[in-house]
Amino acid sequence: MPFVRIDYIKNQYSEEELTKISRVLQSSLVDDFDVPEKDCFQVFQNHESFEFHYDPDYLCGTRTDRLLYIYITCGDGRSQAKKIKFYETLSLSLSRQCQVETENIFIILNESERENWSFGNGLAQAL
Repeated sequence: MPFVRIDYIKNQYSEEELTKISRVLQSSLVDDFDVPEKDCFQVFQNHESFEFHYDPDYLCGTRTDRLLYIYITCGDGRSQAKKIKFYETLSLSLSRQCQVETENIFIILNESERENWSFGNGLAQAL
């Protein structure tokens, strides 16, 4: 079960755009990252512009204030090739379907052992 947090600068995206980003992200997780369809846990967090700092040119084209930080915490076990394909597919899907420039899609994948998860009721359901 991935837990996804998306950070962005306030007023850069409308409610409709965020809903579409959520759907595209979930679709990519299901199609390209072996996540069950109903396994959707996402949080969008907006920030004031003075709280959001970034290098506009680091390692890719030019980023803008429409930058999305996409943090994905998930269980381990996916191959490096699967991760690379997922990054590419998600970026292209967000670009094509949501008009987010690929330079503005910053993905951070954090793998966590299954023993570190409880999905409710104080149980370790993944063990």
